[in-house]
Parts: sequence; C-alpha cells; structure tokens
Amino acid sequence: MDSSRRVVESKLPAHVVAGAVFIAMAVAAFIILAVWESGRGLKEARMSGVVIAKEFRPLAQTERQITLNRSGTVTNALTEGDFILHVEVPQKDGKPKLFNVWLNDRQRYDAVKVGDNFDVGPYVVPSN
Repeated sequence: MDSSRRVVESKLPAHVVAGAVFIAMAVAAFIILAVWESGRGLKEARMSGVVIAKEFRPLAQTERQITLNRSGTVTNALTEGDFILHVEVPQKDGKPKLFNVWLNDRQRYDAVKVGDNFDVGPYVVPSN
C-alpha cells in the first residue's frame, strides 16, 4: 500500500452541520439583541430640563476641597462655597420633578443662566 495516495474523508452528517450553523446564528442574534437593548435604557434614563434657579451658599472661609473623579484621579481646589443649580425636569407623566445639581467650580456656575437647558443625566438624585 502506498501511503501517499490515502485520502481522509469526514463522515460528518448534514444534520450536525445544520445544527451547529443554527446554534451559531442564534448566539449571534442574542448578542446583537442584547447590545441593542442595553443602549435603550440609557437613552430613556437621560434627563434634561430647564434651570429655574441658581443658589450660592458661601462658606465662612475658603476651604480646600478634595475630589475623587470618575476616572479615579484625585484633584484638589480652593472653594468659596456650594454652587447649586435647581433644574426642573419634565417626567413621562407630565409632572415636573426638581433636581438639585451641585457644581464644583464658579466658572461652570457662572456660565449657566436661569432658563437655560441643562442635562442632569441619569446619575443625579432628585431632591425631596
């Protein structure tokens, strides 16, 4: 027997191949659907409203404020007090909800005017 002429043929049934293709397509469809649906919750959670009032609560003396950012970096700055925006956000039921937004610096606080649109995002807790 000459071993150079040997041909190896796979004896894989057609239903096994069809089943593997079907399972692969189902997994791919599930992943695509999961990614599609995960973005919808963030879109619905995004809240934007109108600034109805600005409030500045001065401190007795300037203090150094240490902040841990979302990226994990630590920053420090001198602060004169609390810069608060009161934002009214319309809800799905039509009733507006008041949000208090604390800002870190005077520049952002001064840049926003009463009546401006302001994005409170999905991460701010409503005031009581």
